[in-house]
Amino acid sequence: MKKFTFKTEKPTGKWRSFHQPTHYIKLGREICGHIDPENFTISLMIIKNDINEDSNPNCSWKWIRLKKESKTLQEAKDFLNENIEVLLSKYNIHKHRN
Repeated sequence: MKKFTFKTEKPTGKWRSFHQPTHYIKLGREICGHIDPENFTISLMIIKNDINEDSNPNCSWKWIRLKKESKTLQEAKDFLNENIEVLLSKYNIHKHRN
C-alpha cells in the first residue's frame, strides 16, 4: 500500500525569521505537492487531461488545491494518508524529481 511521506525544509540564512517553513508532500520519494504553513491547505501537482486545458501548452501538469482546510499540520498529513486511494484514483499525480 502506498503512503504519502512528508519533508519540512526550514528557512536558513540571515533573513530566516521572515520566512515560513516549506512542507513538501512526497509520493515514492518524489515531490508531488505541498502544505501551506499558514492555513494548512493542500496543493497537489496533477497531469492535465488536455495540454491546452489552462491556456498553457508549455507545461503538462498544473496545480490544484484541495478544499480541505486543516487546523494543524498533522491533521493535513493524516487526511492525505487516509484518502490516498481516492486521490490516486481521481487524479493522475505528477511527481517532480528533487
